[in-house]
Amino acid sequence: MTAIASPETFVRKYSELMLGVWRDDAELTKLLADPTKYATEAGLPVDAGATVTLDRGQKESLFTKDEVIGDWTKTPGQHILHVPETPLVDLSELTDDQLETVAGGLVVIIIIL
Repeated sequence: MTAIASPETFVRKYSELMLGVWRDDAELTKLLADPTKYATEAGLPVDAGATVTLDRGQKESLFTKDEVIGDWTKTPGQHILHVPETPLVDLSELTDDQLETVAGGLVVIIIIL
């Protein structure tokens, strides 16, 4: 099982990955082609020999930090990566500073806006 050394760093990298996929179709294509490789290249801690399973399901609200970390770490050999198909906020309405804040790991900002 993967140990998350720094939950804040994990959430920041996870958030950056989601925002990148939501903002760029080329990034989405890469993610869909090989979620394990994409997550590894994004800096998420992928266990040796583990696979990343992509969950594109749509929730009414964002996952909490505990849910994201829990789903990533709970099953040996498998990491669940939640990237809903549709952003839960209109990214075009966020300023660059707000996007940077979200990518910095403050996922709660998306819920509030």
